[in-house]
Amino acid sequence: MDARAVMRVTRVIGLLAAAGATLMLAACATGPVIRTRMALGANLASARTFAYVAHPGTDHGPYKSLTTQLLEQDVMGEMESRGYTLVSANAHPDLLVDFRVSVHSRVEGGYPMGPYWGAWGGPWGWGGWGDDDGPWGWGGGWGGGWGGGWGWGGGFYNGVYTVTKSALTISVIDRADRAVVWSGTATSTLSHSMMSHPGHSIERSVQEIFAHYPVPPR
Repeated sequence: MDARAVMRVTRVIGLLAAAGATLMLAACATGPVIRTRMALGANLASARTFAYVAHPGTDHGPYKSLTTQLLEQDVMGEMESRGYTLVSANAHPDLLVDFRVSVHSRVEGGYPMGPYWGAWGGPWGWGGWGDDDGPWGWGGGWGGGWGGGWGWGGGFYNGVYTVTKSALTISVIDRADRAVVWSGTATSTLSHSMMSHPGHSIERSVQEIFAHYPVPPR
């Protein structure tokens, strides 16, 4: 292969790598993807009170994680704006609220920038690096993927990178029936901004989820 051919191949590889980087940055800039489900016959407008479950999915120890504290604060604002009143779990609330998180990674790329599949990670949660949140930090939620799974792996030099996505699910439970009546999940591609401002990321995800809640703010 002559020098000109080598230069052309190098340029094509560079353009493909740049295109992949642009797509990754664009994905990080967009909002979360929201999916919701509702039980048949559920009438959330008739409920008046709510509380949080004793041990939400964002807690992995005998204490309330930072993630749980942030979620409770943000969800309280959304629920109260819809006419619900937060009460003690011992006061027999109409609804209970639970939180669950997960982080999954996959390897993509390879020439010609096609997918190079890797194993999906376990449900580490949005963990991070809190000082009271267990071995993964950040409440055992928003988890291990923030610290180790996020990134581009070998980088765009060889066209292989890792995409890590987080999922936050908020479930609303009928306390009397002990059954989920509504749930919303926000799925996002992790970015440097999300890692640097976790509180803002959680707040935005909660707002996006409740934008699809069947009872509008009052």
